[in-house]
Amino acid sequence: MVAVSKTPLFIRLARPTYGRWLLWRHRIESVGMEQLETMERPFLVLANHVHTMDPFIISSASPVHIRWVAGAYLFHLFGLRPLLEQWIGAISKIQDRSDMHTIRSIAGALRAGDVVGLFPEGTRSWDGESLDFEESIAKLIKIFNVPVVLLNLEGLYGTRPRWAEERRKGRAIVRVVGTLSREEIGSSSKEALYAHLKERLNFSYRSWQNTHAIPFSARRGAEGLEKVLYLCPRCTGASTITTHRRTISCRSCALSVHLDEYDRLQGDDTPFADVAAWHRWEAEYLGTAEGLSTRFPPDRGVLLQRIEADGLVTISRRFSLRLHGDGLTIERGDEECMRFPFASLTSMVINAKNTLEITSDSTQYRIRIERKSSIIKYLEYARQWKRQQTGGPA
Repeated sequence: MVAVSKTPLFIRLARPTYGRWLLWRHRIESVGMEQLETMERPFLVLANHVHTMDPFIISSASPVHIRWVAGAYLFHLFGLRPLLEQWIGAISKIQDRSDMHTIRSIAGALRAGDVVGLFPEGTRSWDGESLDFEESIAKLIKIFNVPVVLLNLEGLYGTRPRWAEERRKGRAIVRVVGTLSREEIGSSSKEALYAHLKERLNFSYRSWQNTHAIPFSARRGAEGLEKVLYLCPRCTGASTITTHRRTISCRSCALSVHLDEYDRLQGDDTPFADVAAWHRWEAEYLGTAEGLSTRFPPDRGVLLQRIEADGLVTISRRFSLRLHGDGLTIERGDEECMRFPFASLTSMVINAKNTLEITSDSTQYRIRIERKSSIIKYLEYARQWKRQQTGGPA
């Protein structure tokens, strides 16, 4: 019998105080979470990822302590490492890269009897629709050989989308949608297990809204959408979208669209029913020859850092970031000072606060642009460029 590790004192104090307040503030209902208390430990908890507070919200609704796997960049931020490692027991994960240290840390936590939480998507959804995740998660589950709990965060995207400038008033659910025993995992092929995980964790905010019609009210409900809507569907203008309250407009044409409280687009100027459909069109358009010839204006950079073993080294706080055909360029004034060809990038992920984290020639950099600019266009453009060069999937 595996010994069950103790819940940290910080968590024991926070759950009935801050945790209860957090669930009340976001009007979150939990369904089936009592199952976690009766399950034999250790086990894994897997969920879709839509909100910056996801791990805190799930932990607040959980009767057992969950050690979450968190982005490695958080451990570099001033003051957060002791909180994450010692008070919460979080496990560091480098996004978009194989990380044996993380796998060993998870295995060690499970051997100690801990419950470990993972977001297979690795990053939050931009439009409420689930992101794809790699088949390797099924392989890891078979290696760990512990039970698995599968959760859906229903409607939590609506309380504050990744792009939003303010919180919205609505309600959401943390729901257990399935469990997997050791026997079920052992008798399933890796392919069958992966298909099951995708089916259970694939949550669509659009479909959920079509069924439940839950309003999420906010006076400035559309503000911030220029972070994810970087192309105009009417004139294909690049970085021309602006938002005010619940209106979405284009600086280059007469486009004007209203985003209602159910996150549906209203008006005659757009062929899209919602933000997810608009965003999908953008990514597909970039995959065409015309799309890859799009010239985006530069974005104002506010923080450029190099990641080193002992912390972050700030290089600049005033620069421009530009998409330049086959790569990214950092410019100061009228001069190009750094260039990162897509072909040289071994990883490229988006972290909090409009920050792009890249690895070029074994060196990691963090590039942050101003708040209302679109960071996701760099990632999606790079994926489509790679797809064109290789002839394979992005």
